[in-house]
Amino acid sequence: MENFLYYRENAVEIENITDPLYKAKFITIPNIISDWLAESGGLRGKDVIEIGCGEGTMALSIALRKEAKRVVGVEVLDVFEQCLPMAQAQLGISELPSDLHLCKILPGADLSVYGTFDVVYSWSVFEHIAQDIFPFVMRSVFDILKPGGHLFIQIDPLYYSAHGSHLTPWLVEPWAHLTLQSDEFRRRLLNAPDTSAKVRNEWAVYIPLDADKATERAALLETYETLNRLTAPQLRGIAEATGFEVVRDYRTTTDLEVPPHLLEIYHRDVLITDQIVMLLRKPATA
Repeated sequence: MENFLYYRENAVEIENITDPLYKAKFITIPNIISDWLAESGGLRGKDVIEIGCGEGTMALSIALRKEAKRVVGVEVLDVFEQCLPMAQAQLGISELPSDLHLCKILPGADLSVYGTFDVVYSWSVFEHIAQDIFPFVMRSVFDILKPGGHLFIQIDPLYYSAHGSHLTPWLVEPWAHLTLQSDEFRRRLLNAPDTSAKVRNEWAVYIPLDADKATERAALLETYETLNRLTAPQLRGIAEATGFEVVRDYRTTTDLEVPPHLLEIYHRDVLITDQIVMLLRKPATA
């Protein structure tokens, strides 16, 4: 692992990052994305855009550590404003690189205003895209990719998986969102114990750290209710219908025992598939 990065001739010792989540976003996840793209030319010197950049940590890493030519991060929330303060605290840098651009967009916005790209990537974001605009978003991504360009998508957890509600820190029962009556699900969420500081930090994209419990639980419920219901096969089908070639399709499954009554309703593969990672390619002749 790289121990240092050099920014404006100053050495930054990235092993001194104190926040484990920041470290994962700044080192681990960008390394995974880079590894997946290694056989396709990697990230160095490329025009790159992140869909759903959050506070911008991954985009910053790709600009600094992976030496992309240009990195754009788009986000529907204002959390990217935390990119520099977090980088100052964790990396000690005083300004963001000039080739990094973090922008707020509306859901389903036309991405062509940002130009064309060699690589588009997204990490645990596509499950939050409204189902009715999902095909349009895929087409928009396809259109901004240069011929031969790549789209990297990771989703974990998928909705029908054991922890697909995204609310496991508050509702630990696997498949609770598929098993409990809606009002009971809501009641248990609202009455769950106070959230730990660690979980609050992990959810800072959606919940301000100073939010009271009622505000926090309302935000959690909204996050859950706006999840799309796409399965791994459906995601691949939409990608192929859009015109993408599938370079690699990787899925992980749980070894938890599925409640028998759910198997009477849902396909087993849908219930046990918790993650999908796909690398897609826009045909060179497109």
